[in-house]
Amino acid sequence: FLSTLQVAERAEALGSGLLQQGCKPSTEQFIGVFAQNRPEWIISELACYTYSMVVVPLYDTLGPGAIRYIVNTADISTVICDKPEKARILLDHVERKETPGLSSIILMDPFEKELTERGRCCGVRIQTMKEVEDCGRESRRVPV
Repeated sequence: FLSTLQVAERAEALGSGLLQQGCKPSTEQFIGVFAQNRPEWIISELACYTYSMVVVPLYDTLGPGAIRYIVNTADISTVICDKPEKARILLDHVERKETPGLSSIILMDPFEKELTERGRCCGVRIQTMKEVEDCGRESRRVPV
């Protein structure tokens, strides 16, 4: 169970962390969320809303072509994922040069070090959601 206050605090921390990493507090900033329904999905959504960013849901049920199309059409540079398998799908597209704008993947679940290495090799920063939240807590931004 998370209280409303805990959710709000985490959303503000995550949003501040996204801004600290170069995302803009603007309706022109699109953040992908590639996850099943879970509390972190809502926290990610609220983080974006807190700083006027737009959430773009990605669904694996639409197939890999749809994910590639949405990432490119919305010019998404950051995707928040639930599982490492989804990060691997996104990295496959980057490695094939199909989604050149994707530069950051944030994972809700734990992952192996090899995933970080694989991301580094193709220019994608891989982080845990907790790392981004901690970064945001260190440099809290006023909601926009």
